[in-house]
This record gives sequence, C-alpha cells and structure tokens, in this order.
Amino acid sequence: MQLGSISNLKKYYGDRLLLDINKFEINEGDRIGLVGENGVGKTTLIKILIGEIKADEGNKYITDSYSYISQREQWCEIDGEGKLKGMLHVPNEYDEYLSGGEKVKMRIVKAFEENSSLIIADEPTSNLDVESVKLLNKMFKKYKGTLLIISHDRNFLDDLCNKIVEIEDGKLTIYSGNYSDYLNQKEENRKVNEKEYNKYIHEKSRLEKAISEKEVLRDRIKKAPKGMGPSEAKTIKMGDQRGKKNIDNNIKSIKSRIDHLELKEKPQDIKKITINILPSMKLNCKIPIEIEDSKIYVKDKLLIDNVNLKIKQGRKIALIGKNGCGKTTLLKYIISGNSDKVKILSNVKIGYFDQGQGNLKDDKTILENIKEDSSYDETFIRISLSEFGFKNKSVYKKVGDLSGGERVKVGLCKVILSDNNILMLDEPTNYLDIKSIEALESALVNTDKTIILVSHDIRFVSNICDYIIEIKENKLHEFDGGYSFYLEHKNGDKIDIDKKKCEDELLVLKNRLTEIISLISLETDEIKKAELDLEYKDLLNKIKIYNNNT
Repeated sequence: MQLGSISNLKKYYGDRLLLDINKFEINEGDRIGLVGENGVGKTTLIKILIGEIKADEGNKYITDSYSYISQREQWCEIDGEGKLKGMLHVPNEYDEYLSGGEKVKMRIVKAFEENSSLIIADEPTSNLDVESVKLLNKMFKKYKGTLLIISHDRNFLDDLCNKIVEIEDGKLTIYSGNYSDYLNQKEENRKVNEKEYNKYIHEKSRLEKAISEKEVLRDRIKKAPKGMGPSEAKTIKMGDQRGKKNIDNNIKSIKSRIDHLELKEKPQDIKKITINILPSMKLNCKIPIEIEDSKIYVKDKLLIDNVNLKIKQGRKIALIGKNGCGKTTLLKYIISGNSDKVKILSNVKIGYFDQGQGNLKDDKTILENIKEDSSYDETFIRISLSEFGFKNKSVYKKVGDLSGGERVKVGLCKVILSDNNILMLDEPTNYLDIKSIEALESALVNTDKTIILVSHDIRFVSNICDYIIEIKENKLHEFDGGYSFYLEHKNGDKIDIDKKKCEDELLVLKNRLTEIISLISLETDEIKKAELDLEYKDLLNKIKIYNNNT
C-alpha cells in the first residue's frame, strides 16, 4: 500500500532549482534513509510532503496516519504514564531549561504515542547520548510501520534501512539495501561510469587522430609535384581530385561516427573539504581555567555537586554523560563569568559553539554574521565559507533561510574565524553531512587550541580527545586518556570491562571499514585499490566473528 508519493515536483529558491523530482514513492514496509549533503533539500522535501512548504510545481500525497519528528525545537505534550517515557527518562513537562537531548526525546515519544503507520524523522539521533541512540535504534526496529529517516549516523542507517534515497543536484537516486550497500553501489556505479567515459574518450581520440592523418594526406596530394609538365600535371591533377574527394568522404564518415558516439559525461571528482583553524595567541600558563568548590543548579535542581576542575592548556577534552546531566549547563557556567568560583585568565578568549546556534542572527546574511566577530578580511572569510559550500552569491543568503546542517556550518565558521584561544563546542556534528564531520575532525586534531567538546558521536570523540570528563550521579569523573582509556577504566567490574573492550574493538573495526570504503572510492592506483579490497574483505570476516561471539 502506498503511504506517500511525489510526482513531477519542482521547488525553486530564488533562481536556483533546488528540487527537480519526477517520481518518489513511500510504500508500506519501506525503511528509507534520505541522504545527501547539507543544503541539497532533504528537509525541504519532507516539509513539502507533509504540507509545511508548498512546491512550485507537481503533486504530492501522504497518508493521514503519519507522525513527524522535527529537527527543530517544537513544544509538545506527551502521556505522563507512557512506557516509552520511562525507558527514555523523559521529563514530565516540556521546558526551555531542558537539554537538547531531552527535548528530542519528548518529540520521539510523542511520535510513537500517536501509533501512526508512518514515522518521518529528521535527524532523530542529534543531541541524544549514546545509550539513548541505542534505545531509539531498538524502538525503530520493533516498530511495525514504515520509516522515512534523515540522518548522518551511518551505523543508524545501516541497522534500520532497506532503501537509501540520495538527493544530489536536485535529483533523486534510489539504492536498495542499507547505507553500506548504498556506498558499495555508488562506488560500483562510479567505476562503471569512469570506465565508460575513458572508453568514450579513447574512441573519440582515435577517430580524431584518423581525421587528422587523412587531412594531412589530402593536403599532400591536392597539388602536382614541382617540375612536372603541364600535360602530365593535368592528368595527375584530375586523379588527385578524385583521390581528394575519396579522402573527404572518408573524413565525413569518421566525423559522423564521432557525432553518433554515445556521449559520456566525465565523472565528478570527489572533493574533500578542508577546514583551517589558524594558530592563536599562546597562553602563558598551564591552567587557563579553574573551577573551585562549585555547585551547579538548574532552577532549584542540583545537577553537579562539588565541582573542582582544572582545564590545562592544550588539552582536548570530551565532556560526556546522559542527556540532562548538565554538560551544556557546565559550559554556560564557565562562560557566564557570574561566579567568583570560576577563575579565567585575563587573556583567555573563549569561542563558544552553541548547539542551538544562538550566536547567529536569522535576519542577517551568512557573511554579515561571520564578519561581526571576525578580524579577518572579507577575502579570507569567503575562502573559509567556500570550503563549507557557501560560494559566490550564496554568502548573501539570510541565515533564517538555511537548513539545519547549513546553520551548523555557519555557526562553526563564526566560531573558528573569531578571535579566540579556547574552543567550547556543544554538539558540533549535529545535522552535519559526513564530509563536513570528517573535515571538522581533522581541523580539531591539528589545532593547537584548547578544546572542550560535548558530543554523542563516539568516533568523533575517539579521534580527537585525549581527556574525558564524565558527569555521572551529580559528580565529575575525570579520565586522563582517550575514549578507549575511559571505557577500560570507568568501572572496576572485570566482566564489564572485557565486554566494553570487545565493543570498543568492534567499533574500531567498523570505523576502519567505513574508512576503507571511502579510500577505495578515491584510490586510482589499481595495486593499492586491490590491497584495500583485501583489507575490506578481512574486516568483514573479523566483524562477523565478533558479532557471533557477543
């Protein structure tokens, strides 16, 4: 049974054709992952489908029995006695003081309570802690209805989807299977297209060379040799004319063959994003930020007790814990400067990325927002913005018209290009496409700035951070090491540690598998590509063994 459809749809933003879709169907039993880079129109497509945005052309249909989990904050009311509410530890009432993750959980519970035949979810894992993502995954697996999900979480898409729909250049391409299947099919298609293009270029060059050779031959014989008598020359000239005509006919025939060759477009190069975080003014001390004997509250609720924390220069710290434990509140407590228990050196300048992008002004353009806090000239700002896909006239877009992922990119650019020496980033990967996440990861690894990072993305944290602070049971627990070190030492139960080690090793294998898939798509050397293929197969076998033993 069909639950939704779109046909002959066109949607413009200004003079840009954002979406040009001939046909898209949602059928009963579908579990669709909608993917694509930020700003390609994923959320717009969903909002057209549910009637929040009107298309310029085309038709759409959606069943009355659907629920929508929005990526933007939305007030909602849920059943106070619901089972899911208890499982996700959802608060009783929607409140502005709730964490981003708690607000997302309320929207998720609301969607499941409606018992619809179709759930449409726009980045449902954003702001959720690791355990909540696992639970949501189980909830969606048990859900008997149809799913349409926008997500950048590769593991999430792998576990849930039986179909991947990619938006690229306004068009839809449908791939059967999960996210890994989509990557494999996309890579195979790229290889086929590249092979066909090379074959086309080779054949065209061969025919063009044949034309050039025949033109040279024609030019050589059209004149009688020097020293030849008039009578003889006349005879030969007549023969030359016949030879010339034959060659001209051959040339026309070859040109016709070129014209009838099936045109093959050159496959687009996979462009990598590069984010540069420029060196900042050095801090002449080991401890630029210190908190002593603090208690942190939200309203009258104690979130964190007995806070004694020293932020060492050059540390790359991950602040982790369950939704609502106080991670964002701790960052804001430090930044506010309202407590005499927080000591911040006078030359410390903090660049803060708010998960709600509260530092952005919707009524101003992208360029205006960046220039407000940046000392860099406009040329340098434009170069930085271009890496995030904001080129030429797009820098004059109003921030209020941007997608969730585009807003995050602008917010990150604003922080990166401001004058600071300590970065506090609260869920910076939310709504970002995978290429942008990898670019940001690389930039943070290579910067000399002190970083305090809140993120639910385990891979992101594992690759960047060398120090873990966990908020648990209203206390700060510090681990002088990366995420693997934290997993090994967070509790004393040997069985649990061994289990976590196994899970962590499995995660490493899966992350490497994703990297290999990406490397294969970029590699042009056939020998190296063959080596990568062997490693890919070996990783699949190892993952299978781990899954069978856990």
